[in-house]
This record gives sequence, structure tokens and C-alpha cells, in this order.
Amino acid sequence: MSPLSIEHNLMASGASRQLQVHYNTLADSVRRLSSGLRVEQAADDAAGLAIRELMRSDIQALGQGVRNANDAISLIQTADGALAIIDEKLIHMKELAEQAATGTYDSTQRLMIDSEFQQMAQEIDRIARATDFNGIHLLDGSLSGAHDGSGRSSPDGLSATGALKVHFGTANDSAEDYYYLNIGSATLGGLGLRDGGPADFGDIPLISDKLVSGQKATFVSGLVSFAVIPSGTTNLEILLNDKGLNDTIQIFTRDGKHLAGTTLDLWLDRAAPVAPGEFLSETNGFLTGATYDGSQMNGIGGNLTFQDENTLHPFTIDGMNFGYTGDVGLHQPGVLRNRFEKLSIDTVTEDLVILVAGNGSFDITASWGDMPEPKPQEGGFTDTGPVINIKTQERPQKAVVRVEDAIVRKDRIRAHLGATQNRLENTVTDLNVQAESLQAAESRISDVDVATEMTTFVRDQVLTRSATSILAQANTFPHILLRLLQG
Repeated sequence: MSPLSIEHNLMASGASRQLQVHYNTLADSVRRLSSGLRVEQAADDAAGLAIRELMRSDIQALGQGVRNANDAISLIQTADGALAIIDEKLIHMKELAEQAATGTYDSTQRLMIDSEFQQMAQEIDRIARATDFNGIHLLDGSLSGAHDGSGRSSPDGLSATGALKVHFGTANDSAEDYYYLNIGSATLGGLGLRDGGPADFGDIPLISDKLVSGQKATFVSGLVSFAVIPSGTTNLEILLNDKGLNDTIQIFTRDGKHLAGTTLDLWLDRAAPVAPGEFLSETNGFLTGATYDGSQMNGIGGNLTFQDENTLHPFTIDGMNFGYTGDVGLHQPGVLRNRFEKLSIDTVTEDLVILVAGNGSFDITASWGDMPEPKPQEGGFTDTGPVINIKTQERPQKAVVRVEDAIVRKDRIRAHLGATQNRLENTVTDLNVQAESLQAAESRISDVDVATEMTTFVRDQVLTRSATSILAQANTFPHILLRLLQG
């Protein structure tokens, strides 16, 4: 039993304490009801706050993942739209090849048909190389092969190479969080519409096809295309066994750059009634658009005199070490003319074309060390070399099959893209379900239950008012003591 005292009003103190408790609880209810959050600060629910923040980060990541997947769908649709146009071009190319294959057209008419055929082919290549999404090229083979996100294999050291990584999950586990979008090449090389696969350069022979190493091959008089020397060939040696006045070896790059041989203009004036540009053709092993500018590299040929026919004279061009022997003959009275009769190359650094010129028949012996095949692109095709053509009756018959195969390769790319798009659309649906479920779980932890909190609010409101009233009454109790003191 508390004594009556003036110094301490214990009933007022108790009522004040209860008022403060109810007031604090009421303040918390007001804060929760006004914010809508049950957990607004760590003190509200320490464990719940930690769980909620992790859930919120996953919800945000899933939302971005949905956007990532939708962006990938847009990328696929861009690629598929371009492939649809390529499809139309391929179908028309097959139609043109079928037209040129029949015997009712002559060579002039086939050349006109081939002109349209080549235009269709070049447009396919342009579309494949120009189609991009947000700066990412889609159909030139850039998105094929193994993914490398380190940046080490990209020119700027920053961009990923190979298959495109579509990331949509909340972590970095491949099975749940990402997969790769691999798009094959739809260029002419990727579709197999260029000559120059791993075994040949179309109708242009490789040395290994034209000759057996160390054995002779006989060529007829006039301008002769010897062969294409593929890059990587080592220990190559060419020897003219019939050393006639106009026999000479000529070496070119495949784009028409003259590397070695007798001064070409002199030889053309004497040995063959043709202009330089007439032999820079696909048939002779040159690339489309090859041009000869009349230059002679390093003065090799016309400006040199072979002092010793049996001595191998060295020179270096484009990183290739050449050696040659030859002799001097009269082109016309008083004019000396050099002839290359033996030529060697230690390592061929780029595809070359050998031309052998002469008025009579002659033999050529070639020997070599390693003879590599041209490096193939994805699908076993090179992306260099001439486009297939339909200039002769035989070529269109082959072109029909080649274009048909190209349509199949293109359809494989489109089928893969379509299947991937369907998968991504299902992924988007699944991500939305995950985000919705996670949001519901986060809401149960974080959001205030308005009904329950309102009940608490009303209760604490009543108790606060009651405590305020009682405190007012308790504060009047000391006046009782005054009456006792007054007697």
C-alpha cells in the first residue's frame, strides 16, 4: 500500500507511464498505416527486414531479366526478318540457275542471267553483313562459336565475342539464369555460295590438285593459269624445264598485285596478244574485282640482269622469302629481257596465283613441303573466294544444288531462331510468375495488415484517451492532502 505523500504522486507517475506506452504504440500504428509498411525500419523486424531486402533485389533483377529476354526476342525478330529477305533472294537464285541450266540459251544469254544471279548473291552478302541490333551484327557469323565475355578476343578489349549470352535470372547459374544465342553465318561463305571450301577453290586448282609433288606436268603454249597456292604452303619450288625465249613464271596475289616475274608489259607485247586485265579473272584464280595497275614490285624482272643463271637470287615481298634464277634474252634488237626459270618460296603468307607464259610447250616441276587446306569457316566453307556463277551450262546444274543447300542452311538458322524465340517467350512468362510470387511473399513480410493494424490503432487510441483522463484525475490527488493539513 502506497503512503500518501506530497513529494511523490505515484498514481500520476503510473498513469503517465501507461499513457506514454499507449501513445508510442499509437504512433507506430499511425506510421504503419500512413506508410503501408509493417517493416519500415530495422527495429520493426530485424530478421524480416534482411529477408525483405534480399527479396526486393531478386524482384528487381527478375524485372530486368524480363526486359533482357524481351530485348533478345526483338533481336531474334530482327535477324529472322533479314533472313526472310535472304530467303526470297535464294529462291530467285535457284530459279535463275534452273533457267541457265537448260540448253536453249547461248553463252551470251547465260552471262546476262548470271549478272542478275550475282546481284542477288551480293545483296544476300550485304544484308548478312549489315543486319545489326543495337550495334551487334547478327548474321555475319559474329554470334557463332564459343562465348567469350572477357573482352580479350575483341578488338577493343571490351566486347564479348561468340555466342550471345542472354541473362535473365537472379544469379549466375547457367541452367536457371542464362543461356546462349548462337546464330550461324548467312554470308555467301556461310551459306556455301562461294568457291573455296576446304578442298578446292571452285574450278581453280590448288597445286596439290594440279601436280604431284616432285613430278612434271606439261602445259600447252600461250597464257596458262598454273594454280592457286594456298596461304601456309611451305618449301615451294617451280622449275621451267623447257627454257624457251618467252617462257617465264609470273606470281600475283589473288587481288591482282604483281609480285614477281618478267616485266609484264614486255611479255604481253611479245608472248600473247592480250591486255593485263584480260587474265585477271576468276577462271585464272583471281578474286572478283582483281586489277593490275602495271606496277612491278621492287624492280624484280625487267630491271634486273641475272649475272649467274645457277645462283638463287633472294628477295622478300609481303613477308615471303623468294628465290629465283633465270637468264637474259633479246626481246628485240638491243633490248635485254630477263626470264624467271626457277622460283622458290619458303612460306606463303597469302593465297597466290602462278601464271606461266610461253610460246611453246613446256614442263613444270613443283615440289613442296606441307600443303595445307584453306581454313574453313563454320560449316566447312570459306568466306573468301569467288561467288559461284552460272556462266556455262555445267555451272548452273551445280549451282541449283548449291543454292538448294544454302536454303537448307538458312532454314536451319531460322528454325533455331524460332525455337529460341519460343523458349524466350516461355522464359518471360515464367519470370513474370516468379516475380509475382516473390512479390507476394515480400508483401507478407513488409506490408502492413490494415485490418489488424486498424484494430490496434483504435485500441491504443482509446487507451491513450483513457490514460490521459486518468492522469488528469491522478494529478488532483495531492489536493486531498491539503485538506488534511488545513484540519
